[in-house]
Amino acid sequence: MKISHLLCALAIVLISGCSTTSQRIAASGAQFNRYSATEKRLIRSGQIAIGFDEDQVRMALGDPSHIKSDTSSSGTRYIWEYHKIEPNYNIFNSIGISSRGGVSGGIGIGGSPTHSELRKHIVFERSNQRVSDFQSFE
Repeated sequence: MKISHLLCALAIVLISGCSTTSQRIAASGAQFNRYSATEKRLIRSGQIAIGFDEDQVRMALGDPSHIKSDTSSSGTRYIWEYHKIEPNYNIFNSIGISSRGGVSGGIGIGGSPTHSELRKHIVFERSNQRVSDFQSFE
């Protein structure tokens, strides 16, 4: 069972790291070419700015881990969150001595891919579908 947890964690890490900024730009070539020099520089370096639209954010950062909405008296906002999922491993060892004089020992590794850490929090205003605020926790 522990092997399946390790394989699952490895699969998540591999899947989440498949899309690079260069690949996302290449897939949206014509659209990317319409952006200003400053916007292109930010996207190439994996950064965003206030006023970016959803396509620009996706090119720079990829798809969000989670999207939620927040409605208040000033309107609805969409919040994109980017999480870093890391396997949570534990390494343990044990030594046993039997009453007959035998000694045994072992080392084990356990873990699960449940450790998720918020890396970026990006707010889009519904009215213009542009980034109005963002935070990075890296």
